[in-house]
Amino acid sequence: CEALQQLTHEYLQAMCEVIVNSQGTLDKFIGDCIMALWNVPRPVKHHERAAVGAALDMQTRLLELHKSWTPSNLPAIRFRVGINTDTVLVGNFGCEYRINYTVLGDGVN
Repeated sequence: CEALQQLTHEYLQAMCEVIVNSQGTLDKFIGDCIMALWNVPRPVKHHERAAVGAALDMQTRLLELHKSWTPSNLPAIRFRVGINTDTVLVGNFGCEYRINYTVLGDGVN
């Protein structure tokens, strides 16, 4: 269980660093999934390119992680990326018990 927790932490940390370095905004974790946004809350010139570039950099970074995990016999993991661009509603959504800054709309689902 500790090995899985460590692997997940290292994976999420590395992927989030790539996202932030490409001017992305971390929205949320959904299990081991990362939802990231570009062009909100600050405008990002060529945000589509930034998102695609981040996806490619994440692939490279994951290969580096695999190499560092090999001596510990940790498994090689895979990931998938979905990228979409659309007009969405951006803001704080929720209720009195919990509010999240996120996006809503057909382009998100």
